[in-house]
Amino acid sequence: MGKGGWNMPCSDIMMPHVVCTDASYYTENATSIDVTVSYQGGGIADPNGDGFIAPTWDYVLALEIYDGYWKAVELQSGYYRHQTPVKKFYLAGKKEGRYRVRLYYQARENEEYTGVVTTYSFMVYR
Repeated sequence: MGKGGWNMPCSDIMMPHVVCTDASYYTENATSIDVTVSYQGGGIADPNGDGFIAPTWDYVLALEIYDGYWKAVELQSGYYRHQTPVKKFYLAGKKEGRYRVRLYYQARENEEYTGVVTTYSFMVYR
């Protein structure tokens, strides 16, 4: 509870990797920023052949605050195929400000498939 907003803000849905937060801003009562990452694409090129393979994505999620520049305040990592479980960035001890979440990803099967996806920024009120 304590989350504001009108929809589930996501990164640009034209990308095969989509990062969503569960609110477009967080009130004083909010306890966490809940993030999900999903892969909307298909197979990727197999580096050992001429076909396509189902990828497994290793990732790092960075919760960043804007303080004259964007800086990471917390990192979480893991892997997924289609969608991550909900990842929680707990707000206890974090300061009020403008935040965003960045996803860094790389395919295990073909390291050429790598990139960064960033959510729109959002406010956290404390």
